[in-house]
Amino acid sequence: MDIRGFFQRKNSGPGVTVVVSEESDVILPCSLSTNQDLEQKLFDWRKKAPNKQEVFMYDGGLHYNNGRPGQDEHFRGRVSHFPQELQFGNASIIIRNTTVADSGDYTCDFPHLQPEQRFCIKLVVELTLKDRSGEIPGAAPKPFVGILNISEDEALLKCEVRGASPKPKVEWRDSDGNILPAEEPQVSRTGERYDITLLTTVTRTNSSLFHCVATQEEMGHVTRDQIDVRYCEKTSEVKSRYGVGVLIGLWFSGVAATLALSVAAKCIRKHKKASQRNQRDDPSKEACNGDASLTDCLTSQL
Repeated sequence: MDIRGFFQRKNSGPGVTVVVSEESDVILPCSLSTNQDLEQKLFDWRKKAPNKQEVFMYDGGLHYNNGRPGQDEHFRGRVSHFPQELQFGNASIIIRNTTVADSGDYTCDFPHLQPEQRFCIKLVVELTLKDRSGEIPGAAPKPFVGILNISEDEALLKCEVRGASPKPKVEWRDSDGNILPAEEPQVSRTGERYDITLLTTVTRTNSSLFHCVATQEEMGHVTRDQIDVRYCEKTSEVKSRYGVGVLIGLWFSGVAATLALSVAAKCIRKHKKASQRNQRDDPSKEACNGDASLTDCLTSQL
């Protein structure tokens, strides 16, 4: 990390809030605007609640990490300063391996300066939920998920969490993490362990992936499972704005047309031969007798 760049960006004025994830390291900034050398000065870091815990004190080179007593047990071995930054008026500290209990309001005091100066920093340590079902007794195991009923447009999903302690919060979520409406959870208890069943109805949307999530915030534990819903396909139907009857009629019409063309071709051949005979016998009868013969042929064949 570029420490100098970090402190230049982090002005430790009033109302500074620092947010960090649990189990990570965090720097709480505290710098004098005058850049006064602090190597021989005193500054004291405290946490206001619950009882003004001593976090880190530096006094002319003596501090909690090199023999000075008085540091609160909660912070012992986890807090240090930046010796190379003292000459620039920088009294910032780093807290390692943060926990949710570290969250709160901190003060950085310079009691011997004239005038006395104090800086306030709010630290927020966000809970990091992890799957610890194989590590902690009572941690909720991976949920059982399934489909109770499904149709063309909706599905009834079931999620079961068994043997969890403390009681977990169970939720159905969509692929974007949004909580889905669900029925009232069905809860049964054996001793200190809970079995929970949660049902939800989902409808056909752009996404078919759903998650069941069980959370036990007291122990920082979360576990989940997912299900990919494949809705029933609609029954294949022959659809026409003319109706099925018209389709059948068109089919028969096609057959009839094919038959008519076959008959017409046969009659035309006969008509041609008859015309040739008439022309030899009496050329004046060609048109009339020929047309009549063709008409008679078509009528008799059909």
